[in-house]
Amino acid sequence: MTKLTLIGATALATTLSVGAAFAADHTITVSLDTSPQHVRNVWLKEFAAAVDEKSKGRLEIEIFEAAAKYKDSEAAAAVAQGAIDMAIPQYQLVSRFVPEADFEQLPMFYGLGRDQIYAVVDGTVGDALHERIEAKLPVEVLGRPIDLGFGTVFSTDTELKTPGDLAGLKVRVPGGPATVQRYEAMDSVPVQISWPDVPQALQTGTVSSLWATQESVASAKLWDAGVKYAMEDRQAIVQYVPLVNRRALEALPEDLRTLFVDTWDEMVDGQRDFAAQRQQDARDLNAENGIVTAVPTDEDLDAMRQRLMGVQPALVEELGIDPEFITQLSDAIGD
Repeated sequence: MTKLTLIGATALATTLSVGAAFAADHTITVSLDTSPQHVRNVWLKEFAAAVDEKSKGRLEIEIFEAAAKYKDSEAAAAVAQGAIDMAIPQYQLVSRFVPEADFEQLPMFYGLGRDQIYAVVDGTVGDALHERIEAKLPVEVLGRPIDLGFGTVFSTDTELKTPGDLAGLKVRVPGGPATVQRYEAMDSVPVQISWPDVPQALQTGTVSSLWATQESVASAKLWDAGVKYAMEDRQAIVQYVPLVNRRALEALPEDLRTLFVDTWDEMVDGQRDFAAQRQQDARDLNAENGIVTAVPTDEDLDAMRQRLMGVQPALVEELGIDPEFITQLSDAIGD
């Protein structure tokens, strides 16, 4: 995989026009709410540079970072309305329009590996989900989703070795019914806390555990807030789905539209590997600062997955997910 480099400075809006002597013929504007150093931002700049080079400067990707335009929670609606040409929100942030988009947070995905998940999202089930999104919103799904990575459970005082060790702990969660019910089924107490308030919540004992990613914990230096332990039980993976305003995409000449779509697909596998490496690098940094990470056995993961599956029917009903879609997911996973 080509080494990914951070292109541009930390400006809120980054315009990439590598090697172009004149203004591009066409521009696609993209909204991200993450910082310039975030894995999604870094890779998207690589993607923009590749599009610029392949199109010989005819197509420019203009990236607005750090919520300079929209928060990710607003991005899908902004793309649908044509206020921005493109956004790449988490699947679960699209679920208020298409409930099925919250699928990766369901118990049936607990403990699955990357390849198992990719087999679902890159196959006919993923295609069916994207068709649902396109039918609900005037957008096009540009292609396969890119990764942030698996969430990890962290703790200040309780050493985490198996999913059962979470019983009784107050766990910070980012929100969402599927995540909240997952921890309730684990006999934990889920507490929804915004990310900027997490360090204080840990230091005051409001929570003693949190669900985040290795990179998020490393970037926030949460070892200073008392985090000592981590457990990677692959509760859920966080992926970003590329949404493009339909009119903006159709306004591109056919050759540029094809180039845009094909370049995305060609680079997705490399992005996923890059995201996994970033999580590993963050895990190593956390270890250097005293955070011990454990990985449960397959037997422990399977036992917890079976326990969680008991609450899935009620959760599916609460979320309003089409039962037929659940059947398609089950068949794809092999349940």
